[in-house]
Amino acid sequence: MEEVNTTKSTTQKRLSTMTELLLQSSTAASKSQKVADEAAQIRQACQTDHGEKPLVQCPECFEKVLEVVRSRYLNSPDNEWFKSRAGFLQEIDAMFAQVKEYQLDPAAIDRRIQEERIAWYAENVRASLLRLMVEDPAGREAVFEKLEEPPSDITQLAKEITAIFSSKGGLQSELNLTDVPDRLASAADEEARLKVLKEAFFTPNGDSNGSEQYEKYFGMLKEHRLSMEQVVERILDDRHAAVGAREQSDKLKSKLNELRRARARHELEKRKKAKNQASSEEKAVPDWMYQLPPCAVCGETPSTADFICCPVCALYVGREIQEQQTVYCTPECRDKGYQSHMEESHTCSAKDQCIQLKEDEDPIMDYDGDVSRPHFCSECLTSLKHPTLWCSLTCADNNFQDHREKIHLPQRKKLKLEVSDEDQLVYAAPVPGGAVGERETLPPKYRAKDITSHVRRLEVELAEFQEQTTVGL
Repeated sequence: MEEVNTTKSTTQKRLSTMTELLLQSSTAASKSQKVADEAAQIRQACQTDHGEKPLVQCPECFEKVLEVVRSRYLNSPDNEWFKSRAGFLQEIDAMFAQVKEYQLDPAAIDRRIQEERIAWYAENVRASLLRLMVEDPAGREAVFEKLEEPPSDITQLAKEITAIFSSKGGLQSELNLTDVPDRLASAADEEARLKVLKEAFFTPNGDSNGSEQYEKYFGMLKEHRLSMEQVVERILDDRHAAVGAREQSDKLKSKLNELRRARARHELEKRKKAKNQASSEEKAVPDWMYQLPPCAVCGETPSTADFICCPVCALYVGREIQEQQTVYCTPECRDKGYQSHMEESHTCSAKDQCIQLKEDEDPIMDYDGDVSRPHFCSECLTSLKHPTLWCSLTCADNNFQDHREKIHLPQRKKLKLEVSDEDQLVYAAPVPGGAVGERETLPPKYRAKDITSHVRRLEVELAEFQEQTTVGL
């Protein structure tokens, strides 16, 4: 019975996550429809006041429509899906300016918004659901396959992924959740959406004793304005407190580690196939693995047959980025010194610009937690021989220009390396306002066209390193 309840709560949490994302999409679609209606009114008034002619031939009314659509994204007071995507907002702002000057087809803006919305949805599905799929390898692989090339229809994507989750474990009829995306997308207003959510997640299914608890959690959603994810987190927190959270946490952590190792192996195999690599020959353990420094905690000389090393330091030594490993002679010494070593030597290279600092979080990278995994800078790791480690793709993306100009360009010059990467950059449009001379003196702003091509995921790089050297990290 406990196993069934655990599986049910996990499925509910997955589907509530999907529901929360779909709810945001549904709200965005509703607001976009209001913008479309307002634009239609401007078109109708234009034909009445200025005659029957295409809207683009009336600069005054054309500019009004553009401003209505632009304000929808650039001046929205709500915390919508695009609010935190500064690079995207800057890009479409420049596109609006081009359309206003008749230098760009307005349809290009619609396509760009749709592309970004699909990308946002897929990213959030990955980030929200990967950690919840530990007990279901088949479902995990099916979802990965769906997210490789997301369709243009977000509702259809949500339906397909919801069907994958709700079909596992025989819970389809019990939870009655597979039609949630359709019902939620067709809800006309907030009251209708709340009704869908209550029927799907807060109905006792004949259990009169549990109705009070259901009403308590539904009240959090309706009256306290918590999100579905927050409400389900509260439900699971209460349940874990009753059955012993520590035991459940240890099991989940073990399964998460299994998932990360499986994912790392999967990505490694993909990279090997893409490069048409032959079966690797067995290699000897490199000499530097036997040239051990004293234990970082007690100072004793570790046994070459039995010691523990910092995997990041070992990788750096193997890549000739640093000269010496950091090792521990026993598990006890590792437990005493490893965490402080990571905090002192391997923090995010964004330093005071790290996104975790901006979010008032502890700026120590989470090597064993969420799916926002650390990434190495590819160029620093392979050719520049510089220790650069980001806490996440977000930090790598946000700090790309500063890192490139302070590390890549000087190091290339010092090492006499000729690298042409201008075609991999996307320059932002000039910020409106200010004197002409002042704008000309400001340095251009740019970002990586595809940040994933400039980084390597930490666990994938470590797995490949172990494969090449036969060194266990």
